Amino acid sequence: MYRRILAVALGLLAISPATLAQTPTQDETRAALDKALTAMAGQQRNGGWGNSVTVDGSALRGEHDLIASDWITLQPPATPKVAGVFLRAARLLGSDPWEGVVMKARDAIMALQTEEGGFPHEGDPAAHSHRSGTFDDDTTTACINFLLDWAQYSEKPGALDPVTRGAAFIEAAQYHCGGWPQYFPPPRRGYQRDVTLNDNVMRNVIFTLLRLHREPVIAGTLECAKRGGECLIRLQGGEGERIWAQQYDPDTLEPSWARKFEPPGYSPAESVGACDALIELYLETGEDRFLAPLPDAFAWYDDESHRLPNGKFARLYEPGTHRPVYGRRDVAEKVYDFANATGGYGWQAEWYPHAAKAAYDRIQEIGRDAYLEERAAARAVQPTAASLAERATQAIAAMNADGLWIEHATEEEQKFLSTAGHDPDVDMIPSGLFCKHAGALLDYYEALQREQEDGK
Repeated sequence: MYRRILAVALGLLAISPATLAQTPTQDETRAALDKALTAMAGQQRNGGWGNSVTVDGSALRGEHDLIASDWITLQPPATPKVAGVFLRAARLLGSDPWEGVVMKARDAIMALQTEEGGFPHEGDPAAHSHRSGTFDDDTTTACINFLLDWAQYSEKPGALDPVTRGAAFIEAAQYHCGGWPQYFPPPRRGYQRDVTLNDNVMRNVIFTLLRLHREPVIAGTLECAKRGGECLIRLQGGEGERIWAQQYDPDTLEPSWARKFEPPGYSPAESVGACDALIELYLETGEDRFLAPLPDAFAWYDDESHRLPNGKFARLYEPGTHRPVYGRRDVAEKVYDFANATGGYGWQAEWYPHAAKAAYDRIQEIGRDAYLEERAAARAVQPTAASLAERATQAIAAMNADGLWIEHATEEEQKFLSTAGHDPDVDMIPSGLFCKHAGALLDYYEALQREQEDGK
């Protein structure tokens, strides 16, 4: 396969900012795509990718810290997202050689699927790890969605089997209350057993279940998603705190501590995903109960008394007192002065459920059926090449001579590299940067191709 990839690389057009036209031509865009895909295929090891790798290939970063060279990362934006870019390239540019890259990634992802059907953050595909699967950071749900994309592309017998196992994992992991822990099987102690909204766990799981229902692929996923929505309704805060916490004790359903620096608190950050999930459940089912919590949630965001003096929201508001609350890194201790909060965490920002609020208002104006028709029509409108040209131009300009998109190691990566005895002053190849720029080029190339076929 890599001989074919090398042949593609040798036939590339020379692409550089100096030679690039003001807007890339279709040939220039195709050449840039082939160059970038060839370069990233060369970074594939043991079927997958890490979250980033040093340019010399000596150190690989996983979920957080460095991982062994024969491990891969399933936490997005690593293997399932990178493989998704190659799958899209196989559809758009032709299957050879990109389909082979995708198949290796699919095999590696399947090798890491746990006995219960979930997926870990990372692991060695050759070792057939059977650790707990995790919903954290979109890991299991991203793998399920990629495997479904692959099954629909390949139409091969048995291609849906790992997707079915993934759906069974979601159903088995669901608590009686309707929520999900961060890990399954959950540990006996620790925040990983809590009902989790943090990092959009509930949103991602419900969205994945709804997709499996709509395709349709797996029976029973709508009921599972509805139980998740019922849990969100039950967990909404009371008077003065009508949003949602980051995590809840699965027995008492009260907001709970997570990591030492994350005290119990209602979170405008994670409540955005809860609002999104409730909107989608209503649109799928037509059941008004899923809309009922939203006016109070929107009113909480619109209440200026909840904003900090700098105009932002705090990430956490203490249950009962509604005070902004922060945490220390080294000890489970609440602090109320932001100056005493641990660094390296997004304690304050401008969070707001804009998409859910716009959808809710429009639904109230025209009704569910008309809204669904309007949304479907809007999604059917294809972007023009002209509207995508700037992002494509930037992607090509940012590519180095080897076809890679690189960034200097972040402060966190430098710490990991230094601790492991590596030179921290290095450039990295981030998987997320590849997904961003390669996705922009694919968007632009597809638009150019479509307009050419339409005779524009």
